[in-house]
Amino acid sequence: MLTTLLIILFLMQVISFYFIALLNAKISKFNEMERKQQQVLLDIEDSFSAYIAEITDENNRLIQELQNTEVPHTTFSKIAEIPSTKEARVFEAPTSFVSKQVAASSYMKSAQTTVKKVPETMREKVLFHHEEGRNPDEIAKILQIGKTEVELFLKFKD
Repeated sequence: MLTTLLIILFLMQVISFYFIALLNAKISKFNEMERKQQQVLLDIEDSFSAYIAEITDENNRLIQELQNTEVPHTTFSKIAEIPSTKEARVFEAPTSFVSKQVAASSYMKSAQTTVKKVPETMREKVLFHHEEGRNPDEIAKILQIGKTEVELFLKFKD
C-alpha cells in the first residue's frame, strides 16, 4: 500500500513539474512577444518622428520660398514699414474682367449643351434602351441578341 502511494505521489510530482515547465515556456513566449511589440512600437514612433520632421522641414522650406518670392505690386499694398520687421501686406481683391451676367449666360449655355454619352458596349446599350422604357423583348429585337441575355444584363446591372 505504501509503495503504491509513493508511486502515485511520484507520478503526480512528475506531472506537476511537466506543467510547471509548460507554463514557464508559455510565459517566456509571451514575454518575448511583448518585447517584440515594444520594439515595433519604438520603430513606428521613430518613423512617425522622422515623417513629422520631414514635413516640418518641407513646410519651413515652403515658407522661406514664399517669403523670398516677389509679389506684383498691383495685387498687394504696403500697410506699414517697420525697419526691424518684414513688410506687412494686405490682399486686394482683383477687379472683375467679365460681368456676372456674361458669366452666367455662358454657364447656362454650357450646361444646356451637355451631350449624352453614346452607349458603346452591349451592356451599356441594353441599359440605355431599358432606361428609355423598352421591355426586354423589344431590346432583344433592336440589338439582335437573345432575350435571356438582355434579362441577364438587366439583372446584373450594378
